[in-house]
Amino acid sequence: MNDFNRSDLEHLKSQVDLADLMREAGLELKAVGKNLLVRCPWHDDKEASLVVNPAKQLYNCFGCEAKGDVLSFLQVQEKLTFPEAVQRLKDLSGETPSTAVEKPARGDPDRFRGGLTRDQLLEKVSKHYQEAFERSSEAKDYLKSRKLWDLDLYEGFGVGYCDGSLLKTLPSAGQIREALTEIGILNSKGREHFLGCLVVPLLHPSQGMVGMYGRRLNPKAKVRHLFLPGPKRGVFGVENLEGAKHLYLAEGVLDAMSLWLAGLRPVSCVHGTSGVTPDLEQFLRKSSVRELRVCFDSDRAGNEGVERLSEQLGDRFKIAKVLLPAGDPNDILIQEGPEVLRSFAKCLQPVTEELGESDEELPVTETTDRGFSLSYPDVRYEITPRPPYTGRLKIAIRGERLTEGVRPAKFLDRCDLVSSRSRSETLRGMSQQLSLERERAERHLREILDTTEEWVSAIGGATGPKDAEAPELTDAEKAEALEFLAAPDLVSRLQADMEALGYIGEERGKLLLYMVGLSRKLENPLSAIVRSQSGAGKSGMAHLIASMTPPEDVVHYSRLSPQALVYAKKDAYKRKLLTMEERVGSESSDYYIRIMQSAHVLRQAVPVQDPVTGRMETQEFEVEGPIAYIETTTESYINQENANRCFEIYLDESQDQTQRIQERQRAAREAIRLEKVSSQAIRTRHHNAQRMLELVHIVIPYVRLLTFPTKWLRTRRDNERFLCLIEASALLHQHQRVEKTVSGPQGESIRYIEANLDDYRLAYELAKDVLRDTLHELSVSARDLLEVAKTFDCGAFTRRQLRNKTGWPQRRLLSTLNELVEMEYLSAVGQQGATYQYTVVLEGSEQPSPVRDLVHPDELARQLADSG
Repeated sequence: MNDFNRSDLEHLKSQVDLADLMREAGLELKAVGKNLLVRCPWHDDKEASLVVNPAKQLYNCFGCEAKGDVLSFLQVQEKLTFPEAVQRLKDLSGETPSTAVEKPARGDPDRFRGGLTRDQLLEKVSKHYQEAFERSSEAKDYLKSRKLWDLDLYEGFGVGYCDGSLLKTLPSAGQIREALTEIGILNSKGREHFLGCLVVPLLHPSQGMVGMYGRRLNPKAKVRHLFLPGPKRGVFGVENLEGAKHLYLAEGVLDAMSLWLAGLRPVSCVHGTSGVTPDLEQFLRKSSVRELRVCFDSDRAGNEGVERLSEQLGDRFKIAKVLLPAGDPNDILIQEGPEVLRSFAKCLQPVTEELGESDEELPVTETTDRGFSLSYPDVRYEITPRPPYTGRLKIAIRGERLTEGVRPAKFLDRCDLVSSRSRSETLRGMSQQLSLERERAERHLREILDTTEEWVSAIGGATGPKDAEAPELTDAEKAEALEFLAAPDLVSRLQADMEALGYIGEERGKLLLYMVGLSRKLENPLSAIVRSQSGAGKSGMAHLIASMTPPEDVVHYSRLSPQALVYAKKDAYKRKLLTMEERVGSESSDYYIRIMQSAHVLRQAVPVQDPVTGRMETQEFEVEGPIAYIETTTESYINQENANRCFEIYLDESQDQTQRIQERQRAAREAIRLEKVSSQAIRTRHHNAQRMLELVHIVIPYVRLLTFPTKWLRTRRDNERFLCLIEASALLHQHQRVEKTVSGPQGESIRYIEANLDDYRLAYELAKDVLRDTLHELSVSARDLLEVAKTFDCGAFTRRQLRNKTGWPQRRLLSTLNELVEMEYLSAVGQQGATYQYTVVLEGSEQPSPVRDLVHPDELARQLADSG
């Protein structure tokens, strides 16, 4: 028995699940009671006559009478001899020969003697390689030469370097060294397999770390690409692929990293051109991905690789080839830069057509005036959206799973689809209480989200009532709104209301964001991106502004597809405030949003079939703007095409601000809060006040006296935004400004108001910090860390000292330190083992503030007084 006794064989079979093996072979199993049914792969089976008993790990076909266990399945399905099937079973289970492996207990597969599983050993090795990478200037220089030097990239993908130091941490002999040899980390001579390589871990969605990829730094090496011995296991970047609708596929790891750095995400790779690996194919077929965008080299091997991939996956995915020039993605990144590489993503050549609905598990949808239901073959959901439909997207879910002969499983919950935390809790409940695989539960929740947005849009909830006019205000409401707008301390009262609504601090940031929302009534509305780390309050600020805007004038989305914009009703977004929960939800619509920001109209021509003649005709769709736009993000990099159209508002992440927020949270639990004006009354006041602001022309009489920075090309747009901010202040104070008229070209009377010095002063105070943060060559975090670095009296300091002073997490500290060193504000002056020391480069370390190029309000006042 190939050196295996019966107990060894039974143990091996217990480590591989028969149902999982069948699924990996492409068979679709359906639960019926305690058993599973599947169409038999060995005869023309239309009735699903093969039964799998998961408890006994046996199968039996009532059509062709094939039966057996996991070993016999391998022999028949893969046409293996008995010894070959045993070896295949050993490979699948991860077992090593009995001389190196202690027999694990049932339910504890792949556990080596010494108490560590295979994936745990690989994780420890990977961590050691990552630490070696941090110490290796050679490895870092290699990444820099490939234009792949980015902290988020090498930390996110776990890039390491094998410098040979792992052997020094191991005992000279013993179980761990034997296990590492069996895995392939050490070769038969006891040397490290990946010596001299950049090493990237490869993960499996459920099995953890199962493989590694190595890239030799030596360009003269005969073998430049290395993997662990045996089948190529794992999926590159799998931890970033959850919920993806499309996926960029590269040939190799460095090409995939190049695409990621250029903003083409999510991304993975196939490790060559011979087709996708079994792990990648299994993951893709269970995932939410519908479209594969293939970025292979534009040579014969690359074209043949696309054909093989189409043969493997064309039955499940829409496949398109990204048309690249000569070379691979990394060549383009090195020679042309990330912007050029990203531009090729628009050059798509279809390889297969998008699949029809019959190829997917799609529900039957029934809609009522109260909500809708989604019915799958064995699961049904009843969804009731909860008003109001602005700012949040709350639903009540009632789920039921029907299984023959078993009492129906039920699930009840309330979920805020805009909240990531709420979605995660609901997803966990659906998976557990309805006994759904997590991937399937995720697909169901995405379908619920999409259908909820469609339902809300259909009743007019997301954009205000369809064709709805602002409600008729009573005389009392008009008087209250006008009294508020005419108050001399209008800005102070506005800020007090924001604080009363629960948003503490960020006085300038939230006032600027209020102006952005108000600017929807201007000829050229404003846009803003609120930037901060997770949990700093960026979403809360966006929700605050949306809640203070009349519901008929605000549109809030958690996700926005391009089709939602270009096929919307012509005036669906006209003079509306459009807010996005997170930037990631609007990335696919970036181009259309930019067009709406700049041109204030979207026009698209598409071919459609005439229902009468059957001929294809061109039909034009037009969506009118303008729009004011707000989005939030935690990303450190933002496409400059997006950033230079927006005010970038950085939130206060200081400890003092955290303390103020916590104090406010405690105060909100005191009884005195019940005596204050209700939040709804405050919001209503602002809704009515904004409704009383009329669309009116605004003139800046002193505009010729104004100056603006000219050093940066982006200031061509920033200057226009600054002038619009002055106009927004005048618009807010229009009931405190004198209305004037002028004769138009046709003799008509045109009304306008003039912005005064107070409007300039407000715009100056709101914009000066934003301009400094936006135009400075250092990020806000880098400037903050530089100020901390200057406080060290001893001159030199270490990362630990900085971490102790700032309290920053290691990742943020390393990223910011790298920025300061690369920009030559800090200098690395020495190395003690693994401890770096830094000093501040004092000479030339201060950049002149761009605010100095703005006319100070007092200077403008003096000039106005002198002129007249």
